[in-house]
Amino acid sequence: MDEIRVNDLASRFAAICGEAHVEAGDGIGPRYQSDWLGKAVSEPAIVVRPASTEEVAGVMKICAETRTPVIPFGGNSGLASGTIARAEDQVVMLSLERMNKVRRSDAPGCYMVAEAGCIIESLHHAAAAEGLMFPLVFGAKGTAQIGGALGTNAGGLNVVRYGSARALCLGLEVVTAAGEVMDLLPALKKNNTGYDLVNLMVGSEGTLGIITAASLKLVTPPHAFATAMVKVRDVEAALELMNMTQSRCGGQVEAFELIGKLMYELPVQYLDHVSPVFDEAPELAVLMELGAARPEDAAPGPDGTVALSALLESILADAFEAGLVEDAVIAQSDAQRANFWAMREGTLEAMQRHGPWVMNDISFQVSDLPGVIADMEAAFAAVAPGPFCVAFGHMGDGNLHINARPYDKDPKEHPEEAQAIKDAVRDIVIKWRGSISAEHGIGLDKQQDMKDLKDPVAYAMMKSIKQALDPDNLLNPGKVLM
Repeated sequence: MDEIRVNDLASRFAAICGEAHVEAGDGIGPRYQSDWLGKAVSEPAIVVRPASTEEVAGVMKICAETRTPVIPFGGNSGLASGTIARAEDQVVMLSLERMNKVRRSDAPGCYMVAEAGCIIESLHHAAAAEGLMFPLVFGAKGTAQIGGALGTNAGGLNVVRYGSARALCLGLEVVTAAGEVMDLLPALKKNNTGYDLVNLMVGSEGTLGIITAASLKLVTPPHAFATAMVKVRDVEAALELMNMTQSRCGGQVEAFELIGKLMYELPVQYLDHVSPVFDEAPELAVLMELGAARPEDAAPGPDGTVALSALLESILADAFEAGLVEDAVIAQSDAQRANFWAMREGTLEAMQRHGPWVMNDISFQVSDLPGVIADMEAAFAAVAPGPFCVAFGHMGDGNLHINARPYDKDPKEHPEEAQAIKDAVRDIVIKWRGSISAEHGIGLDKQQDMKDLKDPVAYAMMKSIKQALDPDNLLNPGKVLM
């Protein structure tokens, strides 16, 4: 984009949003110049930060008129390069960070209306102030914004009970490629009038419209938690333990996280606020948590034991008896529970401190996980002797994060081995009819996999939808579809 055009667009955007909220050329800050892992360089021509839906619409009308591509930008915590601006695209980066208001909290209706730039953790606090809970939780909750979380259909730690972002979205406000505002915000739990445009936008990664606000489902928070870190015999035992727990808890399982040995070790090694749970690192563990749906389940019994904790102890005792569990620690305080979760949520930070990884976000049918993981171990062993592998997963929903390094070396310095790891993962996804993306999106990183692995009829339909809603390919160009 030549300097004259940049200056003209910047001036027009400044008239809408204010000069302080438009950056161009050398004035663009580092926050917008790479992804948060630092693995990809971003080169937007202009950054603009609107403060309202009307300002977003005004910016988009100018971009539609001038055929200028736009990348919606949120917390920049994605892991698939979905907000990267390639130099050849010459794009406007439209940041939603100033749109960070909770427009409405409706406690009787159990929902809130939040703008796209609201940070997930701030929504947790806003819901708590109403005596409710917004149940979307993941490691980047302190930086990720709700618009981006909906754009990727983010999942996280308690999908097993509450569902992913799509399940928590009751309505949307969206600005189209033409700069029109589509208001689908009413929080209707039943609405079958026509096509489900809300769910079409959720997971579209900003390629079909720009989410500016959302109606979000809130729930009554659990009255108490019972949390345990458990050494399990193997993956089959973990699956059996999860099913046993589900059958005896009446839907009270909040989370069931699979933790491999290195995932346990790295947070202990690199994060000062994480303490080891066991004397020796387990080969395989699960972090399991129950949430009391009823007040009586949170009440102490005659012996002082909370009913929910007694239930968890009973389940684990039976699991020991059945040979599924080798050891277990049940959290006896909020601090101990927090340490368990700090280990789980700090995994990615610890991995970053250790070095670069070949990262994979994949999903399978839950019952297939033992076979999938066995295949994965065999495939990695064939790639390189002793590759480092941080394996963890949301076992309750079949989402695995398999992150590996050949010989514990920088994958960039060993591209052939890194590619062999990627190929092995891809082959296993194909074999088990899984998904190459589960909650991190497609972005730039997985376009070829998307094209190759998606049902061809479904892929063609997606391309048709993109062409219909964004005929000039202005919205997040070069992402998701090829």
